[in-house]
Amino acid sequence: MKSIIKQIESVLREQWDREALTDWGSEVSFTYGSVATRICYMHLLFESLGIKPGDKVAICNRNCSHWAVSMLAVLTYRAVAVPLLPDYSKEQLKMLCEHCDAKFMIANHQLANLWPDGKCPMYMLDVNDLLAMTPSAQTDGVERKAFSIFAERYPNGYQAEDVHFEAEQPDDLMVLSYTSGSTGNPKGVMLPWRSLQSNMEFAFQALPCENAMNMFLILPMAHMFGFAFDFLYGILTGAHLYILTRIPAPQLLLNAFAEVKPDCFLCVPLVMEKIIKGRVMPVLDKPYMKVLTMIPGIRQLIFSKIRSQLLNALGGKVYEVIMGGAALSKDVEKILSMVKFPFTVGYGMTECGPIITYSDWKEHRLGSCGKAAVNMEVKVLSDDPQNVPGEIVTKGVNTMVGYYKNPDATAETIDEEGWLHTGDLGVMDQDGFVYIRGRKKNMLLGSNGQNIYPEEAEDQVVTHSIFDECVVVARDEQLVALVYVTDETLKTKGLQREQLDLDTICREVNLHLPKYCQLSKLEQRSEEFEKTPKRSIRRFKYK
Repeated sequence: MKSIIKQIESVLREQWDREALTDWGSEVSFTYGSVATRICYMHLLFESLGIKPGDKVAICNRNCSHWAVSMLAVLTYRAVAVPLLPDYSKEQLKMLCEHCDAKFMIANHQLANLWPDGKCPMYMLDVNDLLAMTPSAQTDGVERKAFSIFAERYPNGYQAEDVHFEAEQPDDLMVLSYTSGSTGNPKGVMLPWRSLQSNMEFAFQALPCENAMNMFLILPMAHMFGFAFDFLYGILTGAHLYILTRIPAPQLLLNAFAEVKPDCFLCVPLVMEKIIKGRVMPVLDKPYMKVLTMIPGIRQLIFSKIRSQLLNALGGKVYEVIMGGAALSKDVEKILSMVKFPFTVGYGMTECGPIITYSDWKEHRLGSCGKAAVNMEVKVLSDDPQNVPGEIVTKGVNTMVGYYKNPDATAETIDEEGWLHTGDLGVMDQDGFVYIRGRKKNMLLGSNGQNIYPEEAEDQVVTHSIFDECVVVARDEQLVALVYVTDETLKTKGLQREQLDLDTICREVNLHLPKYCQLSKLEQRSEEFEKTPKRSIRRFKYK
């Protein structure tokens, strides 16, 4: 496996004048050369503070170019990167900063007030200082020293030939990534360099990798899915990364696709589900369209037009859309497959940095999340793995070292033979394709002893009703669906929350559910479910 740091070094040198990072919709943009210059300055700052390779450096900010520059500086210094999502509460951020033993933090100075005495236990660099690269009245002594060393060492400016980094050791710690806490308190996942080296080996085999690529980043870069395959893979290919720094209106998002024209696009299923449910399903559900799509020749023309419109909406150049992080609605997946849209669904977890299974869109099988990725083994703990769901376990180069300061949780997750227990239930067909059925902790037992996967019922509620979110729980041997619809959706449909006939909606949804999984009732919430920073519902809070 290739050194990630040496690949970064080569890209910075070879792509010196090419655009590297752009905050979409703003004037903030960096070439690979200007990124390299800022990395050099930050290395000098680390040296001035006595930071050593292997020390923890926290980065807390929203998606933006200076987050990317900061991360590259930390990685090429061989410090341990600790990406922290700004969506965490102040209490959580304080706890995580102290738990990870960070020596340095790159964030807004306002976060220093997390500590009551006003004394932050680490040095903090304001992201604006990184952007400016010039001393200001607010620049303190340490930063001025770094600027002074930089000016003295490179009197004629920092050049491509000056870029040189020491390669990493595969088993050294690279990233300490805190899980989002959908089932409780966050845990610090210790990922060695070999994990991301292996993930990048997979990416270069599975994805397009031309130097002139454009990529549009909407996933949180502090989460491993976005970190590995949007950010790190994009940099290693020398792509131009356009970064979405905020959540725009749908039309602005379409404008962004038209401008960026990404070659590859990663997203959570919700993005494609909104497009299909909002634009495609209403058309296909019209009576005359149902008739027309029954005529073979016309059906192909209609599906071809839908596919072209979807691809054009994404800029027209996308090789494939890769979805992960959650299950894709079965009805949406069926439509995407019918129109031959180039999409696939992968499967992974933070503990594998993140990839476990994947298949190219041309090989994708409905309902599956692909086969074991390169350097990984996957099996299902079941006497009949093709028909009876069991826990999905995996082992290989991608797997974590363990959880930071948590040997008990590590022992619960990685068994004595090195198999990492994912907590997900699934089956595997004879060709090795994995089909996820649900979370082990979420599985409910029906009154007749039938195993019930609430995710399947939740998918049907969201697909066949107005509701945007759903959590199915068991009460007195009956299934109850807790549901929420946004004000935006209600406005679009011209309805009021109190007008919704929950009993009728429940009966309609039950038409699409097997008998053992029938819902007894719907309970409407006036507020959305509490989420993790990556927007997963904190299920454990709802009964």
